[in-house]
Amino acid sequence: MFNQPVDSARELLTRYSSGERVFKSACLNGVDLHGACLMRVSLIEADLVKANLKGANLRQAHLEKADLSGADLEGAHLQGSHLEGANLEGANLTGANLDGAIRPNGRMRWQ
Repeated sequence: MFNQPVDSARELLTRYSSGERVFKSACLNGVDLHGACLMRVSLIEADLVKANLKGANLRQAHLEKADLSGADLEGAHLQGSHLEGANLEGANLTGANLDGAIRPNGRMRWQ
């Protein structure tokens, strides 16, 4: 089952709770993952356009080159996450905790 494509919030959460952490290139456009606990998840190159990640726990998540354009990340916990090359255009980051996160430009702080 590992390394198989994932295309729904339910499938992602089920596989995550079973111990799987790598979901490269997942197609999760518009999914509702508000409040989800996805610590240390790897969603490299994932399609998370307009996803609801409000209040989600994404601490130490790998979101390199993920498309988070238009995503709702209000109040999300992104401490220590990796966002290099991620598209955050139009994303709502109000109240998101980005302490120690590596930003899209590869730096440790917003510029």
